[in-house]
Amino acid sequence: MKNKTILITGGVGFIGSYLCEKYLEAGHKIICLDNLQTTGSTKNIEKLLGKRDFKFIKHDIIEPINFREKVDWLFNLACSGSPTSYQYDPIHTIKTNTLGMINMLELARRHGARIMQFSTSEVYGDPQTPAQNEAYNGNVNPLGPRACYDEGKRCAETLCMDYYREYGVDVKIIRIFNTYGPKMDINDGRAMTNFIVNALAGKNLAIYGDGSNTRSFQYIDDLISGIDLMMRRDNFTGPVNLGNPEEISVLALAGKIIEKTKSNSKIVKQKKSTDDPKRRRPDISLAKEKLGWQPKISLDHGLNKTIEYFKTIELPEKRILAFTIKYYPDLGPAEQAVADLAREMPDTEFHIITAKFRKNLAKHEKIGNTHIYRLGFGGGMDKYFLALGGAFAARKLNKKYKFKFVWSVMSSYGALAAILFRLMFKDSLLLLIFSRAEIKRRGTIRAKLAALMYKLALRRADSVFLSDISLERNLKLLEPNVDFTVRQADKKSFVNQVRYTYAKLLNKQERKLERYK
Repeated sequence: MKNKTILITGGVGFIGSYLCEKYLEAGHKIICLDNLQTTGSTKNIEKLLGKRDFKFIKHDIIEPINFREKVDWLFNLACSGSPTSYQYDPIHTIKTNTLGMINMLELARRHGARIMQFSTSEVYGDPQTPAQNEAYNGNVNPLGPRACYDEGKRCAETLCMDYYREYGVDVKIIRIFNTYGPKMDINDGRAMTNFIVNALAGKNLAIYGDGSNTRSFQYIDDLISGIDLMMRRDNFTGPVNLGNPEEISVLALAGKIIEKTKSNSKIVKQKKSTDDPKRRRPDISLAKEKLGWQPKISLDHGLNKTIEYFKTIELPEKRILAFTIKYYPDLGPAEQAVADLAREMPDTEFHIITAKFRKNLAKHEKIGNTHIYRLGFGGGMDKYFLALGGAFAARKLNKKYKFKFVWSVMSSYGALAAILFRLMFKDSLLLLIFSRAEIKRRGTIRAKLAALMYKLALRRADSVFLSDISLERNLKLLEPNVDFTVRQADKKSFVNQVRYTYAKLLNKQERKLERYK
């Protein structure tokens, strides 16, 4: 095959980085495009940077781009497949799959390039057939929290076919089923990575529902082989399924990973996720017929290789340090949100530093995955102990736990403790929740002092959540340049927001959360 110029969007991600390596080694010129919103860094392509025929450009495809040099092939992988990531900013997810898709199709049209759209098994939704073939139109909820991705990918396929029919653009559509292997993002929130990381760390494995829902997992090498065969195939647009028909329940997968890692982890069951498909298994008859492709690597063999990879990398400890004015058994709305998150994130330890207020409460108490540390003597003055002593109590804990993620449920007392801790440990990452309770009193000396604390905390924060959008004006009055995220109202979406922020902020190469508007 003649050497080509190949554009790979989303090229820093798990699958994209494998394609960059494959085609660069084959002698092609690679242009890797990525906005780094999901990965946060270029670590997956570090060994390619600086090579003569490899170019990396940080760019978001919802904005048009063009190149002087002719592009021959275009692989469009832009848009994370992790629910944690794509639900974090659903509007941007939809824009990526619509505006971004149009921009890439227009680029392919101008250059006369062959373009492959990386679609997904999610276009089938919660299927009502035991195995999904390409003729099945799917069962997707267009109003659910996953719809930004599911419907976005369906729309992207429609755009591809319309550009093919209207303009003769040489399009290819593949529908990828669950894929795993080395270089997966350990914080992407999907079952495979969560199970392996937690099993190796000896932590509980959370399954959502009773674990009877099934998935089919293909190893990355099999997928890359199928992609290459499809891209070289003339006179066939697809769509075509690329996946492994070997089906396994989520519960069985968790058990298999515990066995292979020789872990003492337990399996814990959580509330079923919204619109989580009950069954996912590809019919790959078309791939066999048109491409001569089928997966070769068994789940057992692929898991062994993937687990060995994860053993070689440093696994982050999932711990969150939080300052709240009060906590169990006295929970306000903001504190209730923390308690809900702790229940929904059983693989993460929560360390809560709070004021005691009641004499009969223990100074240290452990409830599930939550440690509660109460400061003071059991009276109304204890909030001042939180402000002055909270940071020093956290400093003592930090010698043992090495916290990387600090959360202040904003009160002036907790905010001061968070600021002091952040000054002592500059590598810690600070998340704030700003709620309506913070702006109730105005004009008093105490309120003015509180406002000063909020300003200091906002300037130190790496990420800020608002309890509702109506608080934007008040927030901007305190700190005009602050970036913020509006907290999702339903519990599950808020958990996903925090998971995404947690994973993003832990990335050492990218301190600030990137949220494209």
